[in-house]
Amino acid sequence: MAEFLSDTWFDTVEELTRQAGELNIPKAMKSVAVNLTIRKGDDEIAMCMNGGIIEKGHAEKPDVTMSMPDDYALSIMVRGDWSAGMKGYVARKIKVAGNMRKLIPLQLYKPSRELDNLRKAIESATD
Repeated sequence: MAEFLSDTWFDTVEELTRQAGELNIPKAMKSVAVNLTIRKGDDEIAMCMNGGIIEKGHAEKPDVTMSMPDDYALSIMVRGDWSAGMKGYVARKIKVAGNMRKLIPLQLYKPSRELDNLRKAIESATD
């Protein structure tokens, strides 16, 4: 198991994503790049959800930028609890800027079986 947001975790996510093959990512998710700055203690970790794929670092031309504490990122991206995003936004723990029209459809998406299996594999590998 790898500590969430560590270099080892990002390497594990990359390998699991490669092994997963075709993920059948929904169109709304595939067409958006979201840069995330995650606050973990005193550190800030740069990552992105680029076309539905978790990547270390920021995308060059994101549609949306977000910042949030690591517990919200873990709930949303690893545990698949999309409701945590709205709760964090309402509580002003999650800051969002950019093209919100691209972000809003993501609340309604249903992950493909392959994408959900990848999320579960990432969750199992996350400490």
